[in-house]
Amino acid sequence: MGIIGAGQAGERHTIGFAATPDAAVVGIADVVEARATDLAERFGTKSYTDWRRLLDDGLDILVVSLPHNLHVAPAEAAAASGVHVLMEKPIATTLADGERIVAACQAGGVKLTISFVHRFRDELQAARRWIKEGRIGQAQVACEVMNSQGGSHLPGWVRQKEAAGGGVLMYGAVHGVDRLCWLLSSEVSSVTAQTRYSTADAEVEDSVVALLTFASGATATLTANAPSYWAQPAHWETQIYGSTGLVRLRTRHWAELSNDQISTRLETHTAASRLGEHYNFIRQAEEFVAAVREDREPWITGQDGLHALEVCLAIYRSAETGQMVQLANK
Repeated sequence: MGIIGAGQAGERHTIGFAATPDAAVVGIADVVEARATDLAERFGTKSYTDWRRLLDDGLDILVVSLPHNLHVAPAEAAAASGVHVLMEKPIATTLADGERIVAACQAGGVKLTISFVHRFRDELQAARRWIKEGRIGQAQVACEVMNSQGGSHLPGWVRQKEAAGGGVLMYGAVHGVDRLCWLLSSEVSSVTAQTRYSTADAEVEDSVVALLTFASGATATLTANAPSYWAQPAHWETQIYGSTGLVRLRTRHWAELSNDQISTRLETHTAASRLGEHYNFIRQAEEFVAAVREDREPWITGQDGLHALEVCLAIYRSAETGQMVQLANK
């Protein structure tokens, strides 16, 4: 496989595929030559400043870790060359672009997966298992809260509306949208939301609060904050209240199940030391390689990426208009 983008996400994807049996990263591309060279040298592979040259290396998989508005061209080029695509989230900044990516991969007969890598964490998988086993009955109400770090350590394009498509929602909380959809086994049918900006001339939002209604009848709040100041600790918590029980989790730390018969807690804070700091990226790489080898749909599909993007765009429309937004065909 080849990696486009040698930033934080590209580095983690490289770690994931480098640790996957019988898989090899054959090239890394980045417009910043030093960044591509540094990452390539660490993993003993080639570097490029033009991602198109990666497609001449006989790739099976292309990983796209570029600014969100630059996803279409490499996806279409890969699909036309018969190369499978792992796309960083969000799939694109517009539904039209996202649909182009999905259509190109379908036309090229290649697999497409979206990097909703939170699904591969131990605490998320435990929570999903408990819910699917009926331990909390019918899921009714959920709460998703994230506090991440904004500021100067992030790449500059993250705070540019054209490149990123939005702020904390598109860069981080899109994971929260997918987490809720996956844990509740349902798509979002309507949203009501507000956003906040740290400065008057900010291009993208630092905070968002949304009320999500799901096709299953469940409701959830999504609250995300990425202040420009150093706000610690960064954290990510989810609570799901069912008709007979409760599931709670804190990313990288623990998951809890509580009902009339049991109260249990799974500690996951040691997972990184046991499995590797970015073990979820390793699991994601292994799953996508298996999907390609077994000629099956990936666990996370292009349609999952399209729905999460549709929800994010609906959140922005609701914040702009002050109205509830109904999602298409929901």
